[in-house]
Amino acid sequence: MSEEEAYEFVKNTLKQERIVPYTKAELDVIRSVEQCINCGLCINHCPVVRAVGLDRFSGPRSIAVELSRSPPEFWSTVDKIYLCTGCGTCREVCPKNVNIPEVVNIVRARLFNTRPDLVPKSLLKTSKIIATHNLAFEPWEDPEDKADSRDMRLEMLGLPLIEDRIVKGAEVLFYPGCQAEERAQEVREAGKIILDHFGVDYTLLEEMSCCGLPARLIGDTATAEHLADILTEKVKAMGVKSVVTTCAGCTSSLSQMAEEREWNIPVYHMMEYLVEVIGIDRVRKAIDATSTETAPQKVTLHNPCHLIRHTSRQMEDYEREILTLLPTEYVSSSVADSCCGGGGMVGYHSPDVANAVTQVNVSGIKQSGATHLVAPCPLCTAQIENALFRADSEVEVSDFTVYLAQHLRLKR
Repeated sequence: MSEEEAYEFVKNTLKQERIVPYTKAELDVIRSVEQCINCGLCINHCPVVRAVGLDRFSGPRSIAVELSRSPPEFWSTVDKIYLCTGCGTCREVCPKNVNIPEVVNIVRARLFNTRPDLVPKSLLKTSKIIATHNLAFEPWEDPEDKADSRDMRLEMLGLPLIEDRIVKGAEVLFYPGCQAEERAQEVREAGKIILDHFGVDYTLLEEMSCCGLPARLIGDTATAEHLADILTEKVKAMGVKSVVTTCAGCTSSLSQMAEEREWNIPVYHMMEYLVEVIGIDRVRKAIDATSTETAPQKVTLHNPCHLIRHTSRQMEDYEREILTLLPTEYVSSSVADSCCGGGGMVGYHSPDVANAVTQVNVSGIKQSGATHLVAPCPLCTAQIENALFRADSEVEVSDFTVYLAQHLRLKR
């Protein structure tokens, strides 16, 4: 028996006793908890604690310190571990760089693999959808209905339809993500419009498949790894030189995947690609200065956690730099960096908690005086738009990619 075979034999034996040995990467994360000095900064800044209080969610310190230091009892975290939105605020403010979001992912994976009876049923249902379709959402039953929905959205937005581009030898893979592929189709189409406008040699996937982030957040690591295998094979076979996406979660997930699986190509969010590759001068010249109403809209930004905390803080500068090119008035907001509540799959099983987090954003957005909000992520856009609608707010919400496409000098 080889060393690897012996490891698998021991691991399977331990699994029968609900004991899962840590991998080396997991050990590095778990050991980061030992650096915790109990300062409480993570609790003071946690958006979930702020929204629902410590009685409902005991906070990141509770998960990271009290529970992760007792790995045999990890299943006792079940009433807390699924309420974390994974925004990464705790990690950002931690003076000791304790990686609390990843501790949450590790514990969720252990629960999924050893105590599926404790995993919220809605997450198990979503996991089956992902495993069945390789997408985070059930695909449309009728392709014609899907096309009609897309066309209706484009007509409302005043945007043209560009035929899908699936070509061999393209330099850029445009990866819209599951939400833009199946739900917010206007984001997928707007991404195509922008890339086409700047003459980018891009291609779509012949068959869209999920980046695996939702499966990982659920704890279904087997499905997440399977999806990463599929995507890695596709990307390497296409030979593209970079990947561009319009989804914040996909940006962080694909960036991590590219590094771990040695894609050796960069992954960009659309806003990042426009600034770093296309160039801000070309973007400025492409803007239609007359593409607004008589009175400029007062527009504010929402910065997705998966961009500013899981990818790079520089994303915030890029977003603001592009927004200030548009014929609009930019207004700042005290909640621009605040988690929208849509992350961590919390809304799937505890919508009251997710909505309470979003409500903090609603109050801040109203106070900003903005008439329009843009967010470079279809998930954040949907979460905030729904909350503002329920609050009878007149503030409009757009995905930033769509909003930018509406302001380009297009041949219509």
